[in-house]
Amino acid sequence: MAKISEIRAFAVDMPLKEAFETSKGRKTTSPAVAVELILSDGSVGLGAATPVKYVTGEDVDDVLAAIEANKACLVGLDVSAYRPCFSAIAEALPGKYSTKAALEMAVVDGFCKLYGVPMYKFFGGTLSQVETDVTIPICEPEHAGELARDAAAAGFHHLKVKVGGADQEADFARVLAMSKGAPNCTIRLDANQGFTPEFAVEYVKRLLDAGVNVDMMEQPVDRDDLKGLAYVTANTSVPVFADETCRTPADAIELVKINAVDGINIKLMKAGISGALDIISICRAAGKELMLGCMLETGIGMATSVHFAAGTGVFSRMDLDGHLLASEMPYPGGFTYEGPYLRPNPTAAGHGAG
Repeated sequence: MAKISEIRAFAVDMPLKEAFETSKGRKTTSPAVAVELILSDGSVGLGAATPVKYVTGEDVDDVLAAIEANKACLVGLDVSAYRPCFSAIAEALPGKYSTKAALEMAVVDGFCKLYGVPMYKFFGGTLSQVETDVTIPICEPEHAGELARDAAAAGFHHLKVKVGGADQEADFARVLAMSKGAPNCTIRLDANQGFTPEFAVEYVKRLLDAGVNVDMMEQPVDRDDLKGLAYVTANTSVPVFADETCRTPADAIELVKINAVDGINIKLMKAGISGALDIISICRAAGKELMLGCMLETGIGMATSVHFAAGTGVFSRMDLDGHLLASEMPYPGGFTYEGPYLRPNPTAAGHGAG
């Protein structure tokens, strides 16, 4: 038994190597919140939230306030019974997606430390390594081509690119430059809700006609436009994945019911650990593909995602590249990497970050 005796939370700002721009904005740092669960056996369970307002509806202040307001009902919970902990967190924090994720991470980290288990073993121990893509933001085509060449030279086989910006021709030129710079790599398109359904279909067709090896398109239309998402899926030859549209298992069920997508990009910051496990079950039962993504996360969040990906072994695509975009990553140690290959720390109990 290891009960929560105290909860601490504080802001962390992760600097990025260069400005990261999507159709939703531009940033040079990634604000986050680190969470510490001080346990009765003297150990500490670590979690982290990286809230993104347009995805989770939260910012750093919201996360800090939510944790402060709900400490009293969480202190005293026994992390060795992690499922009741998950239920208590969900009841206390409805709609607080990344806050819930941070607390669930910390609970599982505490559980694993209590029993001396690496987190990827807790999740099933299926794989010892996973392969990620790397993301290229909205930038000038020439720079995108250079980044693509560098990524290919470093051994990456899959490149993700942000599209959906105001300049549609620049979007096209950027992807074309990447394809020329890394001709043996597949290209994954992420519009972050930036397209209309009709334009998304035309855009993919134009890229395919130009010889671009498009592997998938992620969240082409507004998160609430399920009919538009279904239209793109039905009229595009490449797989279409939901991201912002799917935060909860209930969202996944709705997408599956109307056959709106070929797959779902799960992020722990949206669904938490408990929700992510439920979405996996829904997608596998419905024959939908699974992708695991991340925000621009600290070492705690990244390590937990790497352990989750390796432990479950269910993801056909992975976008776990926050460590490649940060100039300095708080809380290292939970995983190692070589080019696109990520390996969870196999010896430390929990996620190993800290």
